[in-house]
Amino acid sequence: MEVEEVFARFREIKAGIKSTRKAASISFGEHKSGFQGTGYDIVGVERWRPGEPLKDIAWSLSLRTYPEKLYKVARMEPKELRTLIVVDLSYSTLFQISQHASKAVLLLDLIGVIGLTHAKMNDPVGLLGFSDRVELFLKPKLGSTHVFYMAHRIFDKLRLEQTYPSKRRASFPVAFEFVAGLKARHSVVVISDLVDLINDQESIDFRQLSRLASKHDITMLILDDPAEFRVSSRLGHIRIADMETGEHTVVPARKAAAVRFDIEKERERLRAALRRQSGIDSVVLAPHGYFNELSKFLAQRTAR
Repeated sequence: MEVEEVFARFREIKAGIKSTRKAASISFGEHKSGFQGTGYDIVGVERWRPGEPLKDIAWSLSLRTYPEKLYKVARMEPKELRTLIVVDLSYSTLFQISQHASKAVLLLDLIGVIGLTHAKMNDPVGLLGFSDRVELFLKPKLGSTHVFYMAHRIFDKLRLEQTYPSKRRASFPVAFEFVAGLKARHSVVVISDLVDLINDQESIDFRQLSRLASKHDITMLILDDPAEFRVSSRLGHIRIADMETGEHTVVPARKAAAVRFDIEKERERLRAALRRQSGIDSVVLAPHGYFNELSKFLAQRTAR
């Protein structure tokens, strides 16, 4: 796949979400303000009382009642909803089984769907890429041009990993510590196959995640590629390799389905723990039919 093909897919996605209604159906997070666009919306006004700082007085609101009554702005909310897409750039995510249907292609498509949807709604979108370190960070900005630039940067990482495999693992504490440093409220969308979390669930700090989820709206989109364990014959043996540790395991071909079942079982246990202990919702998405699954997942979240 070339970058021109990625941009062509993005243009198709952009054309598909032209209507605001369709864009809203796959929007993450919740606007605290009733208005959209840049700037702030006043959502809380209180009576100013003697003894409080004079600088708190909202003179534009107090002119008609001065000097009997003075008011202050108690709370302001940004009209825009900043979205940060946090993407797992470990080797297991970027590895391509197929040119047209793999976790890497699905990752790019999801960046396009999420980014272009929020660009349509005039919300700034940013990108955090991580492995066992922060690979790249692009501050949230407005406009579809920024989303195309994000895709270009991810595509460059994909091509580099194919040419010079680094086989880096995903360290989720690295990503979560970065998110913890964000001052403003964000809608945080984590995109990963969760391979490293499934293999090392003891490393999860659910308390930290719970604190982050109380400040930010966090969701997880889990990449899945059924082709990873698809075999053409049940005869003989297959070699299964951990793409990030290099460890090899030989199993009978007839047990490939059982191996995948065990992985899915552990993944569901992890998803349940994230929901129960940290309040983080997640959905498993495969290359085929991901848009409908994503829309249904977000509709269910909104209905709660």
